[in-house]
Order: sequence, then structure tokens, then C-alpha cells
Amino acid sequence: MAEPGTGAAVAVSAVAGMGLVAMPGVDASAVVGGFGGALFFVVFARDPSFWASVGYLLSSWVFGYFVAAEIIARGLLNRSGLAAMVGALVFVVLATGLLQWLKGGKAPFWFRYLPGLGGKRDG
Repeated sequence: MAEPGTGAAVAVSAVAGMGLVAMPGVDASAVVGGFGGALFFVVFARDPSFWASVGYLLSSWVFGYFVAAEIIARGLLNRSGLAAMVGALVFVVLATGLLQWLKGGKAPFWFRYLPGLGGKRDG
């Protein structure tokens, strides 16, 4: 369960994000999708601190928004909301795994699938 302070950070971020939606040239669907992906992590995180939750929320939200633009430009999806949500979720998984590894923990599970870095070679 998230801390009460995390709920306040989410509320403030939501209000700021909805202000961004009103700006011309901003893809509202991508903003909402990125927020949804970022919020998914913050709500279901095990025990992050308040500032870690805020950092993950904001960074994954921004990353999700920009990933959506890239996915739409490449023609992989037609709707930016889903692309932004998936981008934000993927970013959080990658970022938390890398940060825990850099702090002295074990390598993330997805690291072994990267050829040349952590993957096993057959033969």
C-alpha cells in the first residue's frame, strides 16, 4: 500500500498534468496514458520512499509521453494513450532494476537477455 504522502504527490502531479493537456500541441491521450503507466508503479510499489515515488512518477510519465510519440511515428500503434502507458511501465521496470543493481544488488532479471552483456552464450 502506498504512503499517504505518495497520494499527495500523485494528486499534485495529476493536477499539473491536466494543466499540460490544455496547452496547444500537447497530445492529451499520451499525457493521460503516461500518467496511468507511472501511477501503476507508484500504487503497486513495495516500499519506496516519498521522493523515490515522486521521481519514478515524473520520470516514467515523461518517458512514456516521448515513447508514445516514437511508437506512433514508426507506425507500430495508432493510439498514443496505450503506447504512453506501456512506455511508462517499461521505463519503470528498467529504471528500478538498474538502480537496484547499481546500489549493489543483483543484476535485474531482464539483463541476462541482452546479448554480449549478461546473456548466456550457447556453445
